[in-house]
Amino acid sequence: MPSKTSRTIEMRPAEAGDVAFMQQLYSSTRSTDVRMGGCDLATETLLQGLQFKAQQSWFQSKYPNADLAVIMEHERPVGRLYVDYGPDELRILDVCLLPEHRNRGIGLGLLRSLQAQGERLRLPVRLNIVLGSPAQRLLQRCGFVILGVDGIYNVMEWMPPAGID
Repeated sequence: MPSKTSRTIEMRPAEAGDVAFMQQLYSSTRSTDVRMGGCDLATETLLQGLQFKAQQSWFQSKYPNADLAVIMEHERPVGRLYVDYGPDELRILDVCLLPEHRNRGIGLGLLRSLQAQGERLRLPVRLNIVLGSPAQRLLQRCGFVILGVDGIYNVMEWMPPAGID
């Protein structure tokens, strides 16, 4: 008999009906230091909605073939994973979870899965992460290294082990 704490994490392709969830998820990632000080809640919600749309437009224009998946736990959406499988890299565009689902091993499992895909494809896994993000420690534990800084982001990479041909 499974325990009450067992979990099933699944992925499914994002659909048009997921936009409201994706916007809620985006808003949940805005920490108090990134929020719009002095704005009332309605204005802040409007501005976050515009930021969300701008982010989606940028992803779609720069990575038109990227896969956007909804992370599901017990058939409920808990996050998203946006990945571009390019010819020279596997690029993590975005991975985020609702606050109550963070720090429970879900992100680690997703990273390990993406690293396994990178190893299978013999491609590096790369991403940009906001400077000072607590997720950087997880990435470094998983073997990602900082290649440099691009604006407000650390550019990070994981290389698959060299294989024998």
